[in-house]
Amino acid sequence: MKANGEREYKVDVEGVVYGMESIEAAELNQSLFDTVSVGNTACAVFTMTFHPTAAPPRMARVRAWVRDKGEANWTPLGIFWIDERAERDRRLTVTCYDVMMAAEREWRPADTNAFPMTMARAAQVIAAAMGTSLDPRCAFNGGYTVDYPAEGYTMREVLGYIAAAHGGNWIVTAAGQLLLVPLFGSMPPETHYLIEEEEGSAITFGGVRILV
Repeated sequence: MKANGEREYKVDVEGVVYGMESIEAAELNQSLFDTVSVGNTACAVFTMTFHPTAAPPRMARVRAWVRDKGEANWTPLGIFWIDERAERDRRLTVTCYDVMMAAEREWRPADTNAFPMTMARAAQVIAAAMGTSLDPRCAFNGGYTVDYPAEGYTMREVLGYIAAAHGGNWIVTAAGQLLLVPLFGSMPPETHYLIEEEEGSAITFGGVRILV
């Protein structure tokens, strides 16, 4: 998506709100997979060029919204953290990632006696270690377990294993929570992604999946 006359964008950068008077361009890249597959741990990337009133702090939190021009309600795009930045002509371009990037750390639980651990519990523990929580709509098979992770395994790799076991993929919702999305079968009555009934393809808004 690009900032233009058709849509309006708003961001909150560590409590400082910027609107269209400051934002030149914005783009969100988010998908479950490149090709149909399971076991993925999708990480959304939000990039933006804007005129800040002051330089954002390192790893600043960014909340983003979008709406059609003239509409009253904003659609949340998600919660992100600034990872890269480039300044030119008093304009700042930032590249931000959602909380999935926090899973790129080795998972070495202190309590080895807690294993084998149910996948539901493992997902809860990992989410907490990432600084977030599970979306309450996540559904797990209570009989599935994980063993104590081998040395070098990251939280993201374990999440991928859990997703594959359930025939699904992980995303981060607009509220910043982890949601396990099954590739086949039913989801709860409400999901964060609007899809077409016939083909199941995502309905997009300026190239962005619609969150509900």
